[in-house]
Amino acid sequence: MTAQRQALPEPLSGLREPAVVELPPGRPWMAISELNRLIRQQGQARALARAWVLDQLVRAIPLPAGEEKDLMGTFLQRRGVNADEQVPAWLASRGLTFEDLRILATQEQRLQRLCRRRWGAEVEVRFLQRKPALDQVVYSLLRLESEELAAELHQQIAEGEADFPELAPLHSSGPERHSRGQIGPVSLAAGHQTLVGRLRRGRQGELFDPFQAGASWVVLRLEQLLPASLDEANRNLMLRELFNTWLEQRVDTLLEGQPLPALDAMLALLEEDGNP
Repeated sequence: MTAQRQALPEPLSGLREPAVVELPPGRPWMAISELNRLIRQQGQARALARAWVLDQLVRAIPLPAGEEKDLMGTFLQRRGVNADEQVPAWLASRGLTFEDLRILATQEQRLQRLCRRRWGAEVEVRFLQRKPALDQVVYSLLRLESEELAAELHQQIAEGEADFPELAPLHSSGPERHSRGQIGPVSLAAGHQTLVGRLRRGRQGELFDPFQAGASWVVLRLEQLLPASLDEANRNLMLRELFNTWLEQRVDTLLEGQPLPALDAMLALLEEDGNP
């Protein structure tokens, strides 16, 4: 299928309805010109563009009718709407249409389906690129003002005379003084680079010689290294990151006033599933 350019919305003219914004549903609140001014003043143009791009995308992603009906039913039940006759009033009170309900209830499932088909083959490469930031670590730490104190406390720990839980509240200058000297699990890439290098190549239980990191002298012990694996949670995370990168590129195109690439080629992948 040949991908065509998706045209931008035409400039609005000759509106039959007043060009106003409703905040409480059904009550005119603000002129469109005032809304435009606030959008730019408060830096909300990107958020609005992203919402429009996402809405257009979700509406275009097919979903089997039975699955859609079940998701809508679950969505309403979780909000205390248990009978069909309650739906119109629930929608009216929120200024929503039935189409809004359909999108709200099924958006996540539609996006998951698209992500699996479009970016599923790219997940492993993305994971390998992101793994250094996904690996986690638990370590014990003292941040100290002088090299002499760092050497003294390091020796006490090495010889078993004292340990991090008792020393951190007394001597450490960082927030670890409130957690008995222990930090984590945290991303291995989140710490100071002088810490990260040691932790990445260290052995569990290894007590490192005192070293300087920024303005502090540090006593450090690696407690546990928790390498990330490509489990279901990380697989979904990689899919969502790949999707968000694509989505933000599409938002950039819209904000630049350029025609959006059509969704035909992407949606054709979903037709291969054999579902409507």
